[in-house]
Amino acid sequence: MMRPLAIVAAAAVSLVGYESYAGAFSPSVPLRSRTSTCTTSSSGHDGCVRSFSPSFSPPLTSRTSSIDVRPLRNRQRLATGGPTSLNAAAPATAAVAAAASAAPPSLKAVALACLLPTLLGYYKSEYGVSYAYGTAVASVAFMVLRSLPASTVLPVPSAIAACHSAAVLFYGVRLNLFLLYRELFVPRFAAMRERIEERAKKRGSRLSRTPFILSCAVLYFCMTAPLLVTRKIYGSAPLLINGEYWPHIALLVLSCTAWFGFLLGALGDAAKSISKARNGDDHLVTGGVFSLFRHPNYTGECIGWTANCAAAFVAVLSAGSGWQHWKKYLPYLGASVFGALGISTVLSAATANLEKRQEEQYGDTQAYKDWIKGSWGGICFSKNSSSKNSDDKDGDGAVDPGIELDISDEAEGTGI
Repeated sequence: MMRPLAIVAAAAVSLVGYESYAGAFSPSVPLRSRTSTCTTSSSGHDGCVRSFSPSFSPPLTSRTSSIDVRPLRNRQRLATGGPTSLNAAAPATAAVAAAASAAPPSLKAVALACLLPTLLGYYKSEYGVSYAYGTAVASVAFMVLRSLPASTVLPVPSAIAACHSAAVLFYGVRLNLFLLYRELFVPRFAAMRERIEERAKKRGSRLSRTPFILSCAVLYFCMTAPLLVTRKIYGSAPLLINGEYWPHIALLVLSCTAWFGFLLGALGDAAKSISKARNGDDHLVTGGVFSLFRHPNYTGECIGWTANCAAAFVAVLSAGSGWQHWKKYLPYLGASVFGALGISTVLSAATANLEKRQEEQYGDTQAYKDWIKGSWGGICFSKNSSSKNSDDKDGDGAVDPGIELDISDEAEGTGI
């Protein structure tokens, strides 16, 4: 008796998870692999049931031949007031559905996830823009992943929104691990952090850092806003579908692009760290990924956050039309653009300053000239935005991969 109930409960979970996608946030352009069945309920309300191709439903076995667990058939019976197999397992259905997916993270929870780590800036100014940065974006991505429906095949969610959120989670965790490694094993970065703290103390008391700390928290919130959009609209859409549907394909491409950007940045940090450890801090790294991208950590991060922002627009564009629809998501889209532009501005300034320092240190060497000709420096501001204090330069131009909104500090090597 328990086995049929478990199968029925699983079918109900599939129905509940699908309703969030095929209901209020259903894209205006139907999937080619969808089926559409319109029914009229006893109360006189018309409804149109859309479902993905049956290939997305769990396969039925011979043990369930006497039980009709197909979501579409049950939807039709419910609409006409007829009996369904779901009525007999309502308590089990509720329990499994609650375990399968949680409610999307609230704006309050997301705001706290971005603010609380940033308070580390009161302890060490640099922590508010390095460890806080990675912790904030990783925390929001983790909350979104926890709220997604569980996969029937994998031990983790397999919705397309999960691919998007996982990229940001990877970035935040990887960043914090890299920062911890440098702080523990690279003495010059610990010394750099202390220089930053000394300058921060000269500017005023710890309480005077409040505006800067709050501005960082707002930026982190805006950078993670696209995750909330894709979670709300595509939280139950599978990663892969049968048939062509351009928004789904576009979201998959953008999610993969975000992964590419963040992986590029991770590869760049790892390659530079290994090369510096072997050849000394003054060694100019030009091989491997640096032969194509002069600053793969900056360039990769720009690519990742730009794709993250674009994913929100594709999701909203595919979910409906009209002013009321866009008005609903306009705050999220505005925050997404602000976050992408904010981090890109900081990264571009950091790239320009690093370009200038490297030119000053290695510009007379033939190796540097050949490297410049065959590699891309990424998007950067004018190189005239030079550092104010040349005595704070780091020999390799390496900078800290956190966020530093104070461009004077960014120019002195605290970068990203």
